[in-house]
Amino acid sequence: MIKIPHTIKEELYNQFPVFEEACQQFAAGKLTAGQFKGVSGKFGCYAERGGKSGMLRLRFTGGVINGRHIHFLADAIRRYAVTTLHVTTGQTLQFHRLSIADIVSLYEECLSQDIYCIGGGSDNPRNVTASPLRGVETDEYFDISPYVDAAASFAISLITKLHLPRKYKIGFSANTRNEGHATFKDLGFLARPDGCFDVYGGGGFGAAGGRIGVLLDRQVPPLRILYYIYAFAQMFMAYGDYKNRGRARSRFIASNLGDDGFRKAFHQYLREAQQQDLHFLPQVDELKKQGDHTVPQHHRVHPQKQDGLYYVEYHPLGGVVNVDTFLNVLQYLDGLDDVEIRLSPDESLYIINLTGTEAEKTAALTDGDAAANDFEKSTCCIGAAICQQGLRDSQGMFLHTVERLHKEHVNTDALPQICVSGCPSSCSTHLVKCLGLRGAAKKVEGEMKPAFTVFAGGDMTANQEQIGTQYGTLTEENIPPFFAALNVILTQAALPFAEWYAGNQREFADLVRQYE
Repeated sequence: MIKIPHTIKEELYNQFPVFEEACQQFAAGKLTAGQFKGVSGKFGCYAERGGKSGMLRLRFTGGVINGRHIHFLADAIRRYAVTTLHVTTGQTLQFHRLSIADIVSLYEECLSQDIYCIGGGSDNPRNVTASPLRGVETDEYFDISPYVDAAASFAISLITKLHLPRKYKIGFSANTRNEGHATFKDLGFLARPDGCFDVYGGGGFGAAGGRIGVLLDRQVPPLRILYYIYAFAQMFMAYGDYKNRGRARSRFIASNLGDDGFRKAFHQYLREAQQQDLHFLPQVDELKKQGDHTVPQHHRVHPQKQDGLYYVEYHPLGGVVNVDTFLNVLQYLDGLDDVEIRLSPDESLYIINLTGTEAEKTAALTDGDAAANDFEKSTCCIGAAICQQGLRDSQGMFLHTVERLHKEHVNTDALPQICVSGCPSSCSTHLVKCLGLRGAAKKVEGEMKPAFTVFAGGDMTANQEQIGTQYGTLTEENIPPFFAALNVILTQAALPFAEWYAGNQREFADLVRQYE
């Protein structure tokens, strides 16, 4: 758990009246949704489509929901009668369809519980993302947890001090699976086998495409990370485009300067940052919990590196958590020793530090709502049914596709996990997935219809990152039969999609054209 100094907490609390006033003005009809967003975004709040409800984004560093927060969330979900909860690719938890009055109240309660919504949106240091199973997975290079916590605490302390041109995203990855998206964030730290980090900068995705980060430095000692975070912020403010928001992300600085120029400019600010004292003492939480000698047999229960302890994997369809299921899980976990929930950038939830008995019970509580295979574990942004920026209802399309394939008795086990973004903002990171969809429109017989553009061949694995190739655009009605046909091909080939695609790109292109 991150520890924010009292002085910083006071600064953050002093910002609350600004948010409260904006909410009151919006509720009274004195601010438009756009005007409200200009203020509320900084506080992790946005009005939703239709303008009568809103969303509050609760940031949990690297997705960690600890025991104290488990108790609070169970109570808050009940009291505010929450109906829609979404796990985001930024490892936050979004409460949707709240009244504006409830948002104000919940925001203040969260702050009192050390859950920070401020900086959850707009031009701020965003939630620090990280490999969700850090500290418990068997193949991590080292436990990056103390450094993730330090980075998050420092980033939050900068919110009131920086004037950034756009959002500033920081990520940590514990191994080459790159689950913290370290190599394509604004600033990313990729763990190495020698206990150091390789540092990347200037990555990201959006309406104008995407860019993998520039390697800024190799073999950086972990105790130096705050200098990199501070230096990058200073460079971002010096070189960022404050006039054109569409080109204000750090990746455009990298494109403008070139890799070498970007690296050189960053090192200038790094030298200046080293004049400050940004040392910190890593806070290492020792896990003393013991197993109970029960060896669970459930397929979603996996062993941790701590002998006798387990974690449960739970992926709700589309990343939207069934509220009743979540409440049951929270109520069971409340009071269990050392248990945490970890939110993942692929919208999964991992419940960690469980004994065998606790793991079996937790898995049973989620059986009715958990994704059954990789395809059902697909990542979706919240979509246009709720999001004002959204172009297409990514959630609705994906859930309809799963339901239709089930009804047609299509066994989707051969299909891959996909990423679905409702618009070019690329919130699902579809560009670095082996198969992704992005909201679009398609003219059919003179009429514009809801559609999604297909991308394939992306890869987020560190040191072999690849941005996917754009193929055709399918109307929503043609997406289920497209996946049914792809399922037949993969089943017959007996190959995972990424492996099949590598040798059959022309056949894949033909398949897309067949359903255009």
